[in-house]
Amino acid sequence: RSTVTISANATDNVGVTKVEFYVNGVLAASDATSPYGAAWQVPGAKGKSYSLQARAYDAAGNSALSPTVTVTSQ
Repeated sequence: RSTVTISANATDNVGVTKVEFYVNGVLAASDATSPYGAAWQVPGAKGKSYSLQARAYDAAGNSALSPTVTVTSQ
């Protein structure tokens, strides 16, 4: 098990209020302060793949989901 930092860049003309981080579709962490990031403890054995996404929210209540990034533990 190791801990890695996951991060996302998010901007909006109204202002970003928070970014949520998802691992395999499950909420793993959120951050309300730029730069947006979180410590993620990789749970699996070597060679296991994970799908990561970030969802940013703005002050008007809108949200946007990032493309999926797949990572493999080493």
